[in-house]
Amino acid sequence: MVSNKESPIERLRKRIQESVTIPDREWDYAKQHFHTEIYPKNSYLVKAGEKSNRVYSITRGLVRYFYITESGKEFNKYFVTDNRFFGSFSSLFLDMPCGFFIQALEETEVLAITKASMEEMYARHICWERVGRLSAMAFICHMELREKEFLLDPLEVRYSRLIREYPDLVDRIPQYHIASYLGVTDVALSRMRKKIRHS
Repeated sequence: MVSNKESPIERLRKRIQESVTIPDREWDYAKQHFHTEIYPKNSYLVKAGEKSNRVYSITRGLVRYFYITESGKEFNKYFVTDNRFFGSFSSLFLDMPCGFFIQALEETEVLAITKASMEEMYARHICWERVGRLSAMAFICHMELREKEFLLDPLEVRYSRLIREYPDLVDRIPQYHIASYLGVTDVALSRMRKKIRHS
């Protein structure tokens, strides 16, 4: 269990060092460039149409990525509940306006770092390029699997994967957010959950 005495930046280092060794000198440099930001419930980290120049890591809270159609219908595409890196990568690396919203579903605390600081770190030491590459690979693999499940898998399979990936999510957000993520109506999701309970 993580000690309550650990700071958010120390927890982030532990998380990164599960896959990449960061020399002390590099970490001392990097931690100066991460800044703590707190977003109230329902506030936005990024809005569609804006350009974003930061990457985030959650230390406490929950965010969702979602699209809004011209008619006002919302489609959830992604949730983040832990300290993996996230942001609008097309905005960061292609200098495009973000096509979706990133919203805090709870009061959310993040560590944020700018694109300029990341590029300085990439140039300083190969460990940071490795962090960036592995983070990008994890995100790409996640989205590839999500695309496959959305197109091919039945609702029960999609729901089971959601529970595995986000085990406490169903107790933290309204059912309509879950239904939107799974691409079904609230009614269809409710029927499926009753069927699972009865079986």
